[in-house]
Amino acid sequence: MDRVNSSPAVVVKKGPPSLRSQLSLVLGGLALAILAAVGGYLGSVATDELFAAQQSAVRATAQSAAELLATQLRDREREIELLSLAPYLVDGQLDAAVVREALDRRQALHDEFAWMGVAAPDGTVLQATGGMLTGRSVAQRDWFIAGRERVYVGDVHEAKLLATMLPAQPNGEPTRFIDFAAPIRDADGRLRGVVGAHAHWRWITGIVDGTARRLQPGSGIDALILDRQGRILYPEALKVAQAAGEPVLPKALANGRFEGALRFGDGKDYLTSEAPLQARTNAELGWRIIARQPLDQAMRPVQDLRRELVLLGLMVAAALTLSALLLARRVSRPVEQLAGIAQRVEAERRIPEFPAKPAARELAQLSDAMQSMARSLLDTEQQLQKTNATLEAQVQQRTAELQAANAALEHLATRDPLTGLHNRRSLDARLAEAQALDRRYGASNGRVHGLLLVDIDHFKRVNDTYGHPAGDAVLRLVAQMLQNAVRVTDVAARFGGEEFAVLLPELAGPLEAVMAAEKIRSAVEAANFPEVGKLTISVGVSLASPDDADVRPLIDRADAALYEAKRGGRNAVVLKTAEATV
Repeated sequence: MDRVNSSPAVVVKKGPPSLRSQLSLVLGGLALAILAAVGGYLGSVATDELFAAQQSAVRATAQSAAELLATQLRDREREIELLSLAPYLVDGQLDAAVVREALDRRQALHDEFAWMGVAAPDGTVLQATGGMLTGRSVAQRDWFIAGRERVYVGDVHEAKLLATMLPAQPNGEPTRFIDFAAPIRDADGRLRGVVGAHAHWRWITGIVDGTARRLQPGSGIDALILDRQGRILYPEALKVAQAAGEPVLPKALANGRFEGALRFGDGKDYLTSEAPLQARTNAELGWRIIARQPLDQAMRPVQDLRRELVLLGLMVAAALTLSALLLARRVSRPVEQLAGIAQRVEAERRIPEFPAKPAARELAQLSDAMQSMARSLLDTEQQLQKTNATLEAQVQQRTAELQAANAALEHLATRDPLTGLHNRRSLDARLAEAQALDRRYGASNGRVHGLLLVDIDHFKRVNDTYGHPAGDAVLRLVAQMLQNAVRVTDVAARFGGEEFAVLLPELAGPLEAVMAAEKIRSAVEAANFPEVGKLTISVGVSLASPDDADVRPLIDRADAALYEAKRGGRNAVVLKTAEATV
């Protein structure tokens, strides 16, 4: 019989986790939690600021395009108004060759005009650029009907008859125009005719698109133009789609002003901003400029930043996890003696002095591990601070770039590009300010502001004889002479064509204004212009009057004085006040 030897089974009892495991879990989890909280907060702040910067860029594009377009429309309206006051239209024959020459010359200087013409009171075109529509009737055209009564700016429209006489658009789009018109009246206020102009629609769209490209190159920002009913005027593809009944615009945008992320009819989300067109013309067009940027492109810097933060967080997390494992490996039973040191590290954010000679080998190992952990935590905090500082520097750089772009737009809006002087829009604003100051303080200090209108005598001969580049050089040199002759407080501006204007604030009387004008006239007469030789100018002088309702009477008196200087033989200074002419 076999004997079977049996032995009792060995039972292994599982005890609590080791101290090394517990410390690894606790320290590693704590480090990761702190990293996640701090990194999440900093990431949220940084991404919010970047998103706000992108929204500001889109908003700045819409506002800048609207302001620049408003300025250009007002300037063209004013140019047509000034043209209607030209002596050869007010006093001369409207069908004379000089009228055709003047229109052709203005069209050559301003290529945005597709057609310029003069019509008789019955609507018959007497003279026009390129001879187009000459002899035809425009009596039923809106611009002619409105232009008989007032200065007119019309909404965009197609001109089928004129389009047949002009080259086709390179992109196949229909030829569209913006109308400008003004009545021509004689000295007694009787209507002699109407001067009208058709500006290319591509001039308008070029201003809007050019602003987006100039301010935000490569950003993917494009622009739309809407009329007061919310209909798309530009771009043509969206206009056609909307006319076909397709839901091109978001409802929130069609119902009123909106700024933020919107989904358009193409199914894509865009960061959108809107700016109304405040042209301050005689006819308010009611257009709205919509700037938009694909949301995925706008969010690209934010997504790049998030990826960098995630990568940095993973690297720091790996470093912290490794540090926790190393620390746990070196820990032994007693840790209470180092608890106070650990609290100081957390409170003071610095590495305190550890015991030089721990009482036991285990304490020495724990001391070394705690010093390693403290250094790692402080290095991580400093790295996060550096990252935050870098993000703040990026935001400040973007803000500085936007401010520089706004300053450049302000310079474009107030300065004449050829001479560097103030333009007509800036001069009008300065005249209004001077009138307001006179009304408030003029009665008490006895001071008044004056206006000089300067015209280069026989300037047409310069262009005809020596060419437009020589004429431009003359304009620049005369502008420089004006700047050198006037005071620091005076405002020199290009009034239009070969005419300049100088605002003289704080004058003691008419003699001071006449002396300033004579100084300018003498300087020009004594100068020798390259290629051209000697030139002279005529100057009209006028002082503001308490009876002036606005700046218009002052300009009219100065213009009348200039006309008398021309009529009296040129190269002269004529003063015309509200009471008399000298």
